[in-house]
Order: sequence, then structure tokens, then C-alpha cells
Amino acid sequence: MKPRVGLPADLEAVTGVIIKAMPLDPQWDYRFPYRHQYPHDHYKYTRMLFEYFLDPSNDDWLVTVVEDSFVPGGPMAVVSFGVWDVSYINKRRHGPGYRPQNPGMEVENRGGQTRRDANPEHFTAFRRGQMRAHKKLFGAVGPEQMHLQILATLPDYQRRGHASALCRSAMELVGRESLKHLSAMASPMGHGLYMWLGFEMAGTFYIQVPGEEERLVLQAMMYKPPKFRKMQNTSVRGDFGAR
Repeated sequence: MKPRVGLPADLEAVTGVIIKAMPLDPQWDYRFPYRHQYPHDHYKYTRMLFEYFLDPSNDDWLVTVVEDSFVPGGPMAVVSFGVWDVSYINKRRHGPGYRPQNPGMEVENRGGQTRRDANPEHFTAFRRGQMRAHKKLFGAVGPEQMHLQILATLPDYQRRGHASALCRSAMELVGRESLKHLSAMASPMGHGLYMWLGFEMAGTFYIQVPGEEERLVLQAMMYKPPKFRKMQNTSVRGDFGAR
């Protein structure tokens, strides 16, 4: 169950996992309520996004996958994957003027603005809400961080340790790279997993189109390596002492 780096050859498998797994997450229905009416659009633009993530030239992003067999003793296939924002690498290399790669804009430029499977207002509110929350809750950390963009596991392979293996691999990378933390925007589906893995709550935020009652509730969470947890604990004790 050791994760490996995703390759362009994994595109069809990864697209299949996301399409089958993500409808269990409330944010998928919120953004793509018309996917059953327009399955071609849903597949096309979902595949396009992951084609971008899996392209080695888009090195702000790291895809890791876990394989399992569909039948005992059968061939291995991708059943779970994670997409990680590793733009800290290019920010270190190019300095503060570096502009991170934008996969969502890439899809929009290739026709995504006309996709019929999405609710445009919900889609935009979700993207902007995530950006605002990340800036408010994690912006002060600076570039020395990783972010979990997407985590998905085929429904029949959930609760087998695949997603936790992907997360632990990323947590180890955060430690090796001396990053300050790994962040995630958790839906109710992922909140319990991240808490179990040792993530901490950073805040709650809501995504809602003005004038609508429907809204999403997401939890901003972070994992801090032991090195930075110790530094924070020392700082907190000092602050309390000063009071």
C-alpha cells in the first residue's frame, strides 16, 4: 500500500476514481448538480483538470496514487489518489515574485467556462471562498507549506487505509522538507480522517451565494510537524507567562 507518484499514464484511472468517489462529498453536488444531465461535459472537464495535474511540466503539483487489486491476486490498479500543492519548491527557487500555476484557469481557458454540468455561481463561490479562507487562515505562514487539494478513494476501497497512507506520505514529506505545515479544507467526509491523523482545526468557513439559503460548511485544518509544534508550544507558554 505504498504510495507512488502519479504518471500521465494514470489519467484514465484517476479520472474514474474522482468521478465515482466525489459524489459522496457534499461539495460535488454543490458545484456539479447537472452532471447527470451532461455526463460528457462532466467527464471531459474533469479529465482535463487531472491531465494538467499529472503533466510533469506543471511542477507546482504532485499527484500520488495507491494501487490495489479489484480481485484477490489480480492486477493492481489505482484506487486512491491525492493532489498536493507543492509550489513551495518553485517559490524557493524563484523567490517572492513567482506566480503559481493555476489549473482551474487552464481548464477555463480550454472551454471550461461553457461546461454545462456545473452551477456557475456555486462553482465561482466555491473557488473564491476557498481562496479567501486559505489566505486568511494560512497566508501568514508564507510559502513554506503544502496544501492538500484533492483526496479521493473508490467507494468500495474506502476504510482500508489507502487515504491515510497517502496523507502520511505527504506528512513525512512536510517533515523532510522542513515545511511549517500541511493544510486541507475538509468537508464532513474527510474531517474525521484528518483529525485521526493528527491535523488540528484552524477555522470554519462557509460558502454561500448571496441571496441563497443553500451553503457549504468546510473546516480548515492543518498538520504541523513535531519540530514546529514544539516551537509553537514554547511560544505559547511564553505568551501566557508574559501576561
